[in-house]
Order: sequence, then C-alpha cells, then structure tokens
Amino acid sequence: MGVKNLIYLISFFCMVSCAERAESPGESIVVDPVERQRMYLAQERQILQGYIEQHQLEGIERNGYGMYELSMSEGDGLLSEMGDRIIYSATVYLMDDSGVGQYTDTVELGMSEMEIGLHQALAGMKEGEKKLVLIPSFLARGLAGDLDKVPPQSPLRYDLRLIRVVR
Repeated sequence: MGVKNLIYLISFFCMVSCAERAESPGESIVVDPVERQRMYLAQERQILQGYIEQHQLEGIERNGYGMYELSMSEGDGLLSEMGDRIIYSATVYLMDDSGVGQYTDTVELGMSEMEIGLHQALAGMKEGEKKLVLIPSFLARGLAGDLDKVPPQSPLRYDLRLIRVVR
C-alpha cells in the first residue's frame, strides 16, 4: 500500500472515530407504562367508536366494563346469571369486518375459561335473545390474540345468541 493510500485510510478512520453518534446511550425515550396503557386504551376506544359510526349502530350503549352492547332481538326465556350453565352461539369479527369464526358452546357463566367480556355480555341475556357486542382487546383475546386469526391487542365484534339456560 502506498503512502497516499495510507494517509487516506488514516484520515478516514479519524473522521469516523470523531463523528458524533446520533444516539447517545442513556438518552432513550422513556414512557411510563401506565401512561402507555392509557394511550392505547384511548386509541382502542376511538377504534370502537369509529366502528359504531361507520356501521351506524343506533342505540348501542357502552357498559361499565368498556364494552358496547346492542340488543338485536328480545328473548322470552330464562334470564342468565353468573353460575348458570348456558348454551350460546357466537359469530366473531375483527374491526375490519373479517370473520374470525362461528361456533356454539356450552359454558358455566363466570367459571369457564373464555374471554371475560363474553361472561359479562352473556350474563343478563334471556333465552332466545340476540345481541351485538363490541369487546375491547383486554376483555377479549388480550395481548397475544389467539396466535391464529386474531392479531395481538384486537378489539372484537361478537354476534351472540343465547340458546338455553340450564339451572
């Protein structure tokens, strides 16, 4: 290697080593975890409200759990309560209206391993009643989603029908 090339190489290393780094260690942005969660919940609430407006869901109401419920047809049978064994059907959608699935299940309200939001939505329904429910992610499939059709932190729409209450 010639002297000229050696001088270029040394000059290059000097410039690189003297350059300031764009990020200094210890200067990362820190967001309080509680504040981050508040921001996410507010964003998710806007998604749910946007869905309600887009689909013109007149009469839908927000309950104390942060879910939105709209009765589609009244039932005329027994009223379901926590602890009852029920048979229900559900059709599940993402907020972009893509279908996640449809199923019928038998569960004990308040005792089985299903989404907390579903327990709350099904409690108080009458046999034969149909209800549309928008459930925030923290009451639906949570942080991880279902690792298949439901992405992480996804609010869901449930079209529910209470088939039977068994006491």
